[in-house]
Amino acid sequence: MNNRTLKDTLQIGFALFALFFGAGNLIFPPYLGWQSGDNWFVGFLCFLFVDIGMGLFIICAIAKIGEGSEGIVNPLGRKCTFIFLSAICLCIGPCIAIPRTASLTYDIGVVPAFGEVNSWIVTFVFFAIAFVSSIRKSKVVSLIGNGMAPIMLVALLFMIAVSIINPIGDIAPSYSMETVIQDSLLAGYQTMDMLAAVIFAIAMLNAIKEKGYQRLSQQSFMLKWGGLFATFLLFMVYGGLAYIGATASVNVTEEMSQSRLLVALVYTLMGDMGLNLLSVIVSFACLTTAIGLLTSISEYFEEHLHISYEILVMIFTIVSWILSNLGTTAIISLAVPILNLLYPILIILTFYAFIREIVYFYEPCQFAVFGAFTVSLIQEIEKVITMDLISSCLPLNGIGFAWLIPSLVMFVLGIIYCRIRS
Repeated sequence: MNNRTLKDTLQIGFALFALFFGAGNLIFPPYLGWQSGDNWFVGFLCFLFVDIGMGLFIICAIAKIGEGSEGIVNPLGRKCTFIFLSAICLCIGPCIAIPRTASLTYDIGVVPAFGEVNSWIVTFVFFAIAFVSSIRKSKVVSLIGNGMAPIMLVALLFMIAVSIINPIGDIAPSYSMETVIQDSLLAGYQTMDMLAAVIFAIAMLNAIKEKGYQRLSQQSFMLKWGGLFATFLLFMVYGGLAYIGATASVNVTEEMSQSRLLVALVYTLMGDMGLNLLSVIVSFACLTTAIGLLTSISEYFEEHLHISYEILVMIFTIVSWILSNLGTTAIISLAVPILNLLYPILIILTFYAFIREIVYFYEPCQFAVFGAFTVSLIQEIEKVITMDLISSCLPLNGIGFAWLIPSLVMFVLGIIYCRIRS
């Protein structure tokens, strides 16, 4: 690897770190550590596995197939591929993830420092900056990788170092291990990084091509190693944030929202200076994610709907601005049922991408997706009607993977079907 390739790979890694480390990644690990108590490290590992672990797995699958983000979804068929990827784009775009970045910036970055100012004005300024930064898509990766990401990383590591030298307090005994695992996996879902990885890969691959790397082997190499570097950085940051939450599990006994808990922890740890530092971290974390998402989903819809990139960025920015004023808690609540339906399908498609050479037909994957989607849909219906239909009978339901065994059974049935047909 020559110096230019190394530099470009590190830039991709820094950009991926900044893109992944957005709104959910900042508020969930401390809350998770506070809930988990002395089992915080187990909870952190479960969170890491579902969040960046599966995100990296998806990026590697996309790099392996070499057909872009559509490559891992192709087994569903052309129409279903477009519908599924469009649903992911809208979910992590203007409907949930992008509004959440602005809402969290207001809750954590502005209110603690400046008080209850008008949220519409604050979010307007936020999205004005995001719009101006996103409109020139060729500069986005350089802006994030060379500028915003290093500043945010240094601020985060400084805050974590202070918590290690001068911890808030003792670590309390936790709930049952099953509860810790289930809450951690759910928190990993809610960051939406698995969905974001599918879309971020579009922006990263385009950026790699614009740097002059046209061979598939070069693109795969930079995407994989950039992803591994981003994973290493996120491992340190997530672990530090979860530890901060765990050290407050004795001192902080009041139940509060994720964003309010983070503000309380930082103020207890570092006072007013900590709140100012947190404002910087939140602003950079949420802006980088918003810029990356606006760029990626606009590029996707530009390619498939043949609408101008600039018009799409403008539309998505306006919609996100309006929805961001619903508040962080409302946006997170809206996200949960949608994520529970999309995540199992994406996990199955990603694993299938690595065994395509062994399983020659698409039908087993389609059978497995149908099984997982059916179970997930029934579970969401159960929550609405407050009645247990099938969940209590399914293994792994306690840790949020009730869909896994039914999907494996359907996968085997799909293989049997293909063998009989052939």
